[in-house]
Amino acid sequence: MTSRRPAGIRSAGLDAAKDGRMDARTFVTYMLGVSHDRLREAVDGVSETDARRVLAGRLTPIIWQVGHLALVDGIYVRRAGGDSPVPARYAELFKQGSGGEQDYPPFPEVWNVFGATHRALIDRAGGADYQAPVDAPSYKTVGEMLMYSSYHRGYHIGKIMTLRSLLGKAVVR
Repeated sequence: MTSRRPAGIRSAGLDAAKDGRMDARTFVTYMLGVSHDRLREAVDGVSETDARRVLAGRLTPIIWQVGHLALVDGIYVRRAGGDSPVPARYAELFKQGSGGEQDYPPFPEVWNVFGATHRALIDRAGGADYQAPVDAPSYKTVGEMLMYSSYHRGYHIGKIMTLRSLLGKAVVR
């Protein structure tokens, strides 16, 4: 089986550690790249209509999952000292506990906002102070938050895979 690194991720940092350890910045950057690629695969072939469908009468739609990731990644960017590229209206549409049938922006726009937050998060991962404190329940430092971000993405990628299956679409990998 061949291992595939996400696009744009340098392999040197992953393989170069003489003591066999990967530094936190390399790990975070790698995992953000992997989770971005997995999310792109998860939404590949999903139409605007399917992205908005509320399945089983209550499951948050795919568009919400992606918008929520954009919103939360924007929060991570701010907590790491950057400027969030997320439009203000996303805060109410995509906050935890929202969802259902809403007047969502077009799916390509939501994907592009996620892409902008991804790039901003990669930028912060390369330049943030990983020991800086963060006041949040799931992590206490910027470094922990950046590591947590990939876990959060993976959780929602799993949700999207379930929604894909319910839509009758192939589940990738």
